[in-house]
Amino acid sequence: MLQKVYLRGLWISAILFIVLCAVQGWSGNWSVFYFVWPGSNSGIAFVRFVAGLTSYHMKMGYGIGVVSILIVAFAFLSKSNLYVRIFAVLGLVLTAVAALGGYVYVHSSFQDRLSLGQMADSFIAALTAYFIMLIFLNRTPRFPWDRKEVA
Repeated sequence: MLQKVYLRGLWISAILFIVLCAVQGWSGNWSVFYFVWPGSNSGIAFVRFVAGLTSYHMKMGYGIGVVSILIVAFAFLSKSNLYVRIFAVLGLVLTAVAALGGYVYVHSSFQDRLSLGQMADSFIAALTAYFIMLIFLNRTPRFPWDRKEVA
């Protein structure tokens, strides 16, 4: 019974991560492309809106980090297959790498474009890892080298 609760928690937290990351990516794109880039001469109301998105983007990053830790915990507590656990841990690592890139980018006064790229690429990789994890939650792959001879 408890395994079903953990498995359901894994599903819910993984889908929550994907939805939050989609909104996170949207707010990050608006923040970078319209607020941070030099030469932006938008109206003051628009600048306030994007500044709010930037604050939201940072706070949502903390929430995404907590959800990715929950995913790893649920993956191990639900005793899911090895592939689900591997992609859960990989997603956590990629989320941490994205957070590190964002931290370095902000503390470089928005000048370090390499860290910006690291954050964006790790963000996409973490999303991919969790999508693959959801696929493995539905099915266990059968590789040719794993087949046992049936007598």
